[in-house]
Amino acid sequence: MLKSKRLQPVIKIAQNREDDAALALNEYRKVIDQQEAKLIELRQYHAEYIQRLNDGGRNGLNIAQINDYRNFIARLAVAVEQQEVQLASCEVELKVKYDAWLLTRVRHQALDKVVDRFQQQEHKESEKREQAESDERSQRMGRNHHPK
Repeated sequence: MLKSKRLQPVIKIAQNREDDAALALNEYRKVIDQQEAKLIELRQYHAEYIQRLNDGGRNGLNIAQINDYRNFIARLAVAVEQQEVQLASCEVELKVKYDAWLLTRVRHQALDKVVDRFQQQEHKESEKREQAESDERSQRMGRNHHPK
């Protein structure tokens, strides 16, 4: 069996690993998108409630209402900070998944190069064999057509 053919199962495994890593990376990118959307939403709520407090102060909110707004805004600020930490953590995990995918891709490409070299070598050997066979046939035919 040719070396290039013997490596096909290994190539298939490498391809499957690369595909699995790519799938995991893409799925985690969706998690990042969700975490970013949540952060944007929290920041919008925070800004909205600050605006409501400012508008309410001009429109005569009482002290209890102002304190409620301030407390809620403070809780939103904490939630924003926590979401920023969560997003940063997810980005670290995304980098880990990217590095894992990249490693599987590099390994797969390296195996493909090895197979390509084997196929080139096998092709050259096949051409040499064919040429040698052709030369031998020509020599035989030449001897058979020339009487001694």
